[in-house]
Amino acid sequence: MKDSAVLQLPVSTIAYIGDAVYSLHCRIKYLDLLRVDRIHRKVNQIVSRSGQAKSLDRLMSMLNETELSLVKRAVNSKAAKKHGNDPLYRKSTAFEALLGFLYLSQNYDRLMKLIEITLENDENDSLR
Repeated sequence: MKDSAVLQLPVSTIAYIGDAVYSLHCRIKYLDLLRVDRIHRKVNQIVSRSGQAKSLDRLMSMLNETELSLVKRAVNSKAAKKHGNDPLYRKSTAFEALLGFLYLSQNYDRLMKLIEITLENDENDSLR
């Protein structure tokens, strides 16, 4: 889809796709843990609202105008506010929307670069 067509979709739809894409990539990344229960625990830490909020914070300085605009729209969306005014939930929705936008726009190189950065940083945090 063209960027403009993707941006016409509801934020909740874009975020829904982004959540699925990120979850799948995280599961694939940690296949070397071998046991499903270990993969599940690790992935749940990363895809949790706090994990995704941290990931968004790490990426903010790297976003272009279109991405930043979408993130701001997502943070303030009705979908993000449905869990009260939880800042972590709002940021995680924005992170998911960013990834969903890149996936639906078929900007796979950018998508993979951002996912790799977030997972790299997660591994560095785990070592501390």
